[in-house]
Amino acid sequence: FVSKFVDKGARVGVVGSLQIDEWNDKSTGELRSRPKVVVRDFDILETKAEADLRRSNKRGPAFSKDDGEDEWPSSAGTGGFFDS
Repeated sequence: FVSKFVDKGARVGVVGSLQIDEWNDKSTGELRSRPKVVVRDFDILETKAEADLRRSNKRGPAFSKDDGEDEWPSSAGTGGFFDS
């Protein structure tokens, strides 16, 4: 369902729970397990323009400054979540 709205590598926020499925392997009788993320809600944390910029700049973050300051521009899609 989410893949209709975002591409691989997109920044998303997920609310949900982690569940562990357990079963006995039919051939060996060994107890097996697999973690599963049960998503209750998700948010896309970047705009399409930010995603396109991130994909076009494969060497580093989508925003960079060369003036030596630690201040970064705020991202419109994160609501300030990733701002420093």
